[in-house]
Amino acid sequence: MNRKFINEVTAELNARVEAGTLTGWSLNATDSRSLQRLYASPDGTALACHQSRRVDGEAFKLSVYTPSAAEGRVGTAMIDLVTYRPIAQQLDVAVELAACSQNKAWKLAAPPATEPQPVETCDPDIRDNPEGVAATIEQQFTEAFGATEGCRLNSAELFVNYSLSAQRNSEGLAYQTELSELYLEAAMEKAGQENDKEVHEHTTSVTVDDLNVKNFLEECALQVATLGDSEEPHTQDGATILIGKDALSQMLDALLQQLNCTNEYLKLPFFKVGDAFGGGAGDALELALDPTIPCMVLSSPYAIDGLAAKGGTLIAENNVTNRIIGNRFGQYLGLEPNGLSGNLVVKPGTLTKQSLAGLDYVEVIKFSSLLIDAQKLTWSSEIKLGRHVAADGSATLVKGGVVSGNLKENFTDCKLSAMIGTVNAPKSSYAPPLGYRGPDAMLITRGVSIAGQTKGDR
Repeated sequence: MNRKFINEVTAELNARVEAGTLTGWSLNATDSRSLQRLYASPDGTALACHQSRRVDGEAFKLSVYTPSAAEGRVGTAMIDLVTYRPIAQQLDVAVELAACSQNKAWKLAAPPATEPQPVETCDPDIRDNPEGVAATIEQQFTEAFGATEGCRLNSAELFVNYSLSAQRNSEGLAYQTELSELYLEAAMEKAGQENDKEVHEHTTSVTVDDLNVKNFLEECALQVATLGDSEEPHTQDGATILIGKDALSQMLDALLQQLNCTNEYLKLPFFKVGDAFGGGAGDALELALDPTIPCMVLSSPYAIDGLAAKGGTLIAENNVTNRIIGNRFGQYLGLEPNGLSGNLVVKPGTLTKQSLAGLDYVEVIKFSSLLIDAQKLTWSSEIKLGRHVAADGSATLVKGGVVSGNLKENFTDCKLSAMIGTVNAPKSSYAPPLGYRGPDAMLITRGVSIAGQTKGDR
């Protein structure tokens, strides 16, 4: 961590606050380390590393707040600082930008009266021994791929990342956050066939255990098996589908936006305490947030806005019991900020493999790209990999078609798995981080339509 630069920036910022040029500021400084390995597979079965490199980086993101001529307003701007330009020049640019962006004023989070309990937020092996972690994943990959049938490996990539972020602001708040990240990618095809169709997939996680290399390669191998050997699902309204923890966690993450007071201030759809969501004769939804689960991506002693993080229940027995009230928008609405944040935690249900016997349903193993409208709480996607399971237990591999649903209906009369699963996905260039611990599957019996093949199509 470049303490010298951080201290110089802090001193200049505080001087400008004293001079009245700034009303406040917040700074996020991040150091990152990455081990990157690229693999080929000349024989189609074993990993052959052809590039291994270490990449170190640092980043400084600064937000400044400036006085405004309008009462109750504040100028705001965010810039990336660099170490090779004079600090004063960069702050001058930030102040100039802030004059063009006026917002309703709010008070930044101050240090809490009691320091929150520390939380382990990264895999210590990734922090302390990235080469050993890479070797472990390579071994797991080799063993798991060796158990597949009819697959040829074309290439793979592995990234072992660690970052340390230091946050501080003009109110005296200061804390650090560690984060570990794994990224594994594989390209595979059918063995012994012309190289014209390829399965290209990736998976991410915060810890080695949650990466689950074996399951990842099994899903890849199943996709390889469906190349040219699957059919579209049948068109039907009121379809029954079985989804896994990845899709379920994304749906609940979209619901979470309507449990945040930000939506109320922005005049977007939102839930109030006492509102119902789902229900019926199925398993009741109980949704909570927990920022204290070790080595989870959304665990932290502090919420994203600097408040001390707190866990709590948001939905119990399908009824909204609380909602997230952040520092800024809570002040705008005249509500007391509560610091609710963390990983999604859902109570398990009653669904088991035995309870699926005799049902006719489509199991969606993987969506092509799950698109969820967080305002309407509707969703749609294509099936990338799935099974149509008939009432007699026979199964047919399916892919394609368009599946769509409405979350308010989907969580009515639904069944949630009795088994617990974990989703622990760091942020990417196209998705925010997602931490989830709850049922590893959900049986949806209401509010789903499938557009695929009709009778006679083949």
